[in-house]
Amino acid sequence: MGRPSIAEAATLSERILEEAVRLFFDLGFRGTSMDMVAEAAGVTKRTLYARYRSKPLLFEAVVSTTIDIRPDALALLVPADGDIRSRLVSVCTLLLDWLLTDRSVGMYRVVSAESRQFPALARNIHSHGARRAAQLIGHALNEGVKGGEIEIDDIAFAADYLTAAVIQYPFQQAVLGLIAVRLDDAMRRHIDQAVELFLNGTRARPRQD
Repeated sequence: MGRPSIAEAATLSERILEEAVRLFFDLGFRGTSMDMVAEAAGVTKRTLYARYRSKPLLFEAVVSTTIDIRPDALALLVPADGDIRSRLVSVCTLLLDWLLTDRSVGMYRVVSAESRQFPALARNIHSHGARRAAQLIGHALNEGVKGGEIEIDDIAFAADYLTAAVIQYPFQQAVLGLIAVRLDDAMRRHIDQAVELFLNGTRARPRQD
């Protein structure tokens, strides 16, 4: 039948990764075998090993594929106008809507369980998630400071603090199975209340002469 075309090879690779994502995130790293991935993708073991020489390499590819560039795209969706409160609520809502998915939660669970074997992946997830979320929030805070709406001496610390309260806390609850993996009305109220509480301590106050 000859060699597959470039398009066919790309489609085959996508199918392998998609099935590997499903198996790894449903069954975990230890519960998934290369035989299972090959069978689910409808390929031979020879074909699978030609692309990924070992299960750890396939797992790394799965996580790297799941980590996309959406935080960069989200920055374009944050409103450029409005007061600091509306801008913070918007960016936090966008971030949680991106994070609270079965795929993101499943990836975090599996990589956390295997962090000793894959420390670089754990670091990449932190950099991709919490760090980039804090950067988006920090940008909104910086604009608020420049506009005189809020007063913050250490924007990086404040961004990390707000990220932990508004983003990381509910995400950890979802990872533990304590809340639903979706952005629902309760989560929107959480965002509103957390942002308001944060701003109560940072809003600019009239100066006393």
